[in-house]
Amino acid sequence: MPHVFGASAPAILIALAICAAGRPAVAQQPGETIIVEGAWARRAPMMGHAMPGHGAAMAKGNGAVYVTLKNPGAEPDTLLSAATDAAHTVELHETIHDAGVMRMRPLPKFAIPAGGQLEMKPGGHHLMLLGLTRELKPGETVRVTLTFEKAGRLAVEAEVR
Repeated sequence: MPHVFGASAPAILIALAICAAGRPAVAQQPGETIIVEGAWARRAPMMGHAMPGHGAAMAKGNGAVYVTLKNPGAEPDTLLSAATDAAHTVELHETIHDAGVMRMRPLPKFAIPAGGQLEMKPGGHHLMLLGLTRELKPGETVRVTLTFEKAGRLAVEAEVR
């Protein structure tokens, strides 16, 4: 077996595989990734009050993150989930009109069409932050990790407004 730089070819391949396994999945083909634009989070104070002996356990709050996701690739992609340390849970939501009342409902995923985009905005699709772990104050940022079916994981910084 030939050696390269003092190591066998199989050893080099194993080392490369181990290094690649620790990285988040990303699109491999040029133009087949998701572009994030205009990420922002709505200001959200903590609600409730602290109970003696419980610290801030009784305090709670919810928030929302909005972002535009562009897919310049030739294949559609799907946003499967999102996570942040600023909330216990992040749900993919849409706002709908139901009998004259605006309601929010969770969705299992968001489709991003090939060559298209998904614009999250108030009154439409958004990331719902449930059970805030801290108040979201204007000027701060919220880091959200988005997980896509094809593009893998993508970290986003959303400015609180």
